[in-house]
Parts: sequence; structure tokens; C-alpha cells
Amino acid sequence: MGNKAVIPFNEFAFEDGAQIIDAIRTGSVDAFVIEERDGQTVYTLANTDLPYSALVQRMQQGAAMLNSDGRVVFCNPSLATLLGTRQEDMVGLPFEDIILPDDRPVLQKLLQELQNGSCEGELRLRRFDQSFIPARFSLTTLSRDNSITGVLVSDLTSEKSYAELASRIQSVQDEERKKIARDLHDSVGQLLSALGMNLSRLQNESRDLPSSSANLLSDSASMVDQVTREIRTISHLLHPPLLDLAGLESAIRWYVDGFSHRSNINVDLQTDSDLGRLPDEVEICLFRVVQECLTNVYRHSGGDSCSISIKRDGQVAHLDIRDNGHGFSKTADGQPSAGVGLRGMQERLRPLGGTLQVQSTESGTTVTVVVPVPAKSEA
Repeated sequence: MGNKAVIPFNEFAFEDGAQIIDAIRTGSVDAFVIEERDGQTVYTLANTDLPYSALVQRMQQGAAMLNSDGRVVFCNPSLATLLGTRQEDMVGLPFEDIILPDDRPVLQKLLQELQNGSCEGELRLRRFDQSFIPARFSLTTLSRDNSITGVLVSDLTSEKSYAELASRIQSVQDEERKKIARDLHDSVGQLLSALGMNLSRLQNESRDLPSSSANLLSDSASMVDQVTREIRTISHLLHPPLLDLAGLESAIRWYVDGFSHRSNINVDLQTDSDLGRLPDEVEICLFRVVQECLTNVYRHSGGDSCSISIKRDGQVAHLDIRDNGHGFSKTADGQPSAGVGLRGMQERLRPLGGTLQVQSTESGTTVTVVVPVPAKSEA
């Protein structure tokens, strides 16, 4: 018969079910043998009605089986509970009836992609009380003649709530940074300017002062100038006024010039001549991504140069940042390890529908960001 998995009935648990479902999805076994109380029963992948229902009956994750007409022939208790109904009420129901109408074209697209063996996507479930739940769907062909489709459903309510909370926190932080930057400029900055003018006046009238006192006065004036410059830099880094006045291109060019001067890292900035203004939330997001990436280049890459490209292609903005450093450390599966900074950038992009990809080798790292933006006539 080939490879098979033997699962004692009295030892069957959720962990086993998750492993078995993964084995079904990857095709790593040819058959499953469930040792039931009344004897052994062999369930093959060619005839999955019984095995699939037996394997997923106890799973905490929602699961269903669809026939070739897209009707439910099996629903496990977890999915029935998620939908607020009974298992028996699900059998025979067209699966699209539990999908919000606006999302049904997405379901049809997933079913078409299913010809490749499996696919995943996000849809909104319509519960029997007419409320809806955001969910991730995993569809898999279970029978060799493609007549049976397995569906695994994961409730994304908590994940979506977390993403919305993170987005709100990010917005509050941005507003607070903007307020602090304004306060530093309007209050502390003005006081330092007044103090500098007073010291300058004292210097002009210090002819009769001892040389030690004159030197002390000169040093104080120099320190006030230095503090003024530092306050101005901190204020602009918290929220660059150019971002509001002139837009993303000018703000990033100002930041890049200052970064290159402070770090001795050469930065080549290329922007579309027709970039124009982007929505405020997109501009602040891309500016913060550039800040985070250049900070990583300085702290971790070991490189001495990088390039930044910002382009707008119709209703999509593209940001690419490349450095010539030694690359990210890798995880066990060979992927770049994601630090807090990368996760923060992803959280910023998520509510905007944007994506972030990282490619890292021993010769450098490339961060690619794609964000949808309205048509220029709407901006």
C-alpha cells in the first residue's frame, strides 16, 4: 500500500489531527489506518469521505468537505460552532451561502486555483445570525478525481482586532510625535533662540570682563548654538515639517542628506519626477520605513553605501532600499530573521494594504515595499 500512518483511536487528539491534516495536504502518506474500537479501518486518499471526517471531527479548527457542486457534505463541530448552527444543518448547504456576497467572487477564484492542488485566501464568513467573521481559508483537493474538496477555516477575529489596535496605537504615536516636534520648535526652540541673543549681547558688552569670564561666556554661547541645532534635528526627526509642507520626496531627501553626513554612508536617492503628493498616511508610512531601513543599514549591515528608489506606477507606490552590507542573519529555514523593526514596518503597512519583502544575501539586503494609493486625480 505504500506509506501509511497508524493512529490508535484512544490516543487520537487535536495534535494528531493537525499532523494528519498536514500529511493529507502535503501528500506525504498514501493511507491512514485508524484503530477503532470495532476493528481496524483503512482510509485511503482515493476515498476520503470517511477518513477526513474521522480525522477532523475533534479538531478545534473549522473544517468542511465539499462535493463537486460546492455543497457541504461534512462539517466538523468547530465550524458549526463558529457559524452558530448545528452540523446537520450544514450538510447539503451550498458553501457560498456562508460567505458574504461581496467575497463570493474571491471564493470562485480560489476554487479555480484549486486545480493546482491547494490554495489559501481570506474571506468573510456569514454566521447564521447574519453577523460576519473574518477568516482564513485553506482549500485542498482530497480525492484523485477532484470530486471532493477539503476546507480548513481559521477565525481571524483576534488577529484583525490586534491589527486594528496596532494601527490605532501607531496613529496615536505619530500624532504624539508631531505634537512633541511642534512643542520643541515653538517653545524650547524659541527659548534657546532668546537665550542665544542674550548671550550674544553680553559678548558684545564684555570688554571689561576678565579673560576667564569672557571665555566662559563664549563657551556658553557655543553650547546654546549646539543645543539649538540638536533640538532642531530631534524635532525634525520626530516629524519633519517638510513632510507636511512639500511631501515625501523633499522630506526623504532632507533625511538622507542628514543621514549621510552623520553616518558617512553614501545614499543614492532616485525618485519619480512625476511622484507627486501621496495620501498623508502613505507618506508618513514610507518615510518611517526609510528611517527604519537606514537605521538598520547603519547599525547592522556593515556596508558603506545604499540606494533608495521611490516610484509610482498608476495606483501603486514602490519603495526599494538596497545596501552593500553582509546581510541579515538567517532562521533555520533560511529566511531573514525578522527583528522588531521589520515587524513594526509590516504593522504600519498592513492597514494600508501594503506589503514588505526582504531579500538578504552575503553581499547585501534589499527591502521592497508596495503600497496601493488612489489615482492621482483623487490625491
